[in-house]
Amino acid sequence: MRFRYKVIMINIAFLSFALGILGFIMIYKNFNQALRIQMDYAIAENNLIQSSIEYQLLDSLNQNNINLSKQLAEAGKDTASQLLTGGSYLYIFYKDALCCTNDSAIQPQGISENSQATAAEVELSEQTFIPKSLLSSLELGNKDYITMQENNSYYLYIAARSILEENDLYIITKRNVSDTYALLDSQIRSFLLLMIIVLVVCSVFLHFISTRLTQPLEQLNAVTDNIAQGDYHIQAEIASDDEIGMLAEKFNAMTLAISRHIEELNLMVKQREQFVADFTHEIKTPMTTIIGYADTLRSKPLSADRQKLAYDYIYSEGKRLETMSMKLFDLIYLRDNELVKSEIQTADMAKEITGSMQPILDRKEIQLITNVAPAVIYGDLELLKTVFINLIDNAKKASEPKSKIYFRGYRKEDFYLFEVEDHGCGMDAETTRHICDEFYMADKSRSRAEGGAGLGMSLSSVIIQKHGFSLEIKSEPGKGSIFTVVIPLKAAPLS
Repeated sequence: MRFRYKVIMINIAFLSFALGILGFIMIYKNFNQALRIQMDYAIAENNLIQSSIEYQLLDSLNQNNINLSKQLAEAGKDTASQLLTGGSYLYIFYKDALCCTNDSAIQPQGISENSQATAAEVELSEQTFIPKSLLSSLELGNKDYITMQENNSYYLYIAARSILEENDLYIITKRNVSDTYALLDSQIRSFLLLMIIVLVVCSVFLHFISTRLTQPLEQLNAVTDNIAQGDYHIQAEIASDDEIGMLAEKFNAMTLAISRHIEELNLMVKQREQFVADFTHEIKTPMTTIIGYADTLRSKPLSADRQKLAYDYIYSEGKRLETMSMKLFDLIYLRDNELVKSEIQTADMAKEITGSMQPILDRKEIQLITNVAPAVIYGDLELLKTVFINLIDNAKKASEPKSKIYFRGYRKEDFYLFEVEDHGCGMDAETTRHICDEFYMADKSRSRAEGGAGLGMSLSSVIIQKHGFSLEIKSEPGKGSIFTVVIPLKAAPLS
C-alpha cells in the first residue's frame, strides 16, 4: 500500500473515532437532558395527581361504611380527566388490587357498589403490564420510576406509595416518551449522514494534501530508480524547507558523493590499467635489449670490444630493471602501510644526501651547492633521503654538464622548506601536472639514457603525502625548475 493511502486511512480512522465519540457524547447528552425534562414533568404530574386524590379522600375518611375502592375509582377518574394529558395513563392500586385506570385496554370489569364487593377487582400480583421491579423496592412515602418499551413505543412509569387505613396505596402514572426516543433516533441518523459527508469531504481533502506532501517522496523514489539504473549524476528537486526538503538536500549530497566515488573508482581503474600497460612497456624495452645481446653472445663469435659492449648493455639494462622493481615495491608498500616517524636533524640528513649524490654528479661534472639550516623535523630518515636523492637525480638529468644544482633548507614562519633548484631544460605546465604519475617521463630519451624508469617522482610524491608534507613545483621551459618540499614544524612525531 502506498504511503499516501496509509496517511489517508489513518487520518480517516482517527477522525471517524473522534467524531463518533464526540457525536455519541453530544447526542446522548441531549437525549438524557430531554428525558430528564420528561421525567421531571412526569414526577410533577404524579405529585399533582397524588395530592388531588388524597385531598378528595379527606372527607370520606371521616365517614363510616364507605367503599374506599369506589371512592378511589371516582377520585382517580375525575383527577385523570382533569389533569392527565393525551398519552398519559393512571393506575391506582389499593389492597393489592387495581381499582382505577384510564387505560381502556385493561379497564377493570364491574367495580362493586358496596364496600365488600371486590371480586371484580384485578389482583396486583396479576398485573403483567406493571413492571414488578417498579414496586418491589418502592419504600413508603417515596417515588420510583422506570422506562419500558411497549409495542414500539416508550413509556415512563412513575410510582408513589402511601398508606390508606393501614393498606398500601399505589398511584402509578404512565407517560408516553416515544417522541424523546424518536428524537434520539433522528439525531443519530442525522449525525451518521453528516459524519459520512464530513468523512467524504475530508478524504478528498486529505488525498489532495497527502498527494502534495508526498510528491517530493515520489520524486526521490524516481531518483533512486535512476540511480539503480546507473545514473549517478541525477539530482532531486528541493521544493520545501521542511524535513522532506532536508532529506532531498542530503540525498543530493549523497548522490554527488557517490558520483565522485564512482569517478574516482573509474579513474583508479584507468590508472591501474595505464600502470600495467606502462609497466609492461617499460619492462619490454630492457628485456628486449638483454635478450638481444644475450642471443648475440650465445650464437655469434664477437670481438672483445663488441663483447664488452654487449655485457655493458646487459648490465645497465639489468640494473635498470632492478631499480624499477625496487621502486615499484617501495611504492606499493608505502601506499598500504603507515610510517614510523623519528627526530631528524636537517643538517645531518643533507650531509648524507650530498655524500650519496656527489659521485653521480661528478660524472657529469655538475656542482651541487648545499646550504641547509639546522632544524629538527620528524619523519622516516631513509624515505626522506630517497625523496631528495630522487629530486637531485632528476635535476641532474635535466641539467647540462658542468652546470650547478642548488640544495637549500631554511625555516619560514612555522614551516621548514627544502628546495632543489636546477637551471636545466625545465618543464611546461602539462608536464608539471603529470610529473608525479607512474612511469611518466618529461623527456623519455633523456630519462632512459640516464637510467630512469618514470617511478622516482611517483615514489617521492607518495612519501611526501604519507608524511603529511606538501610538494610545490615551479618550472619554465629552458630556464629550469624548483622543487620545494614544505614541512610543518608543528607536526608531532608518530610512534
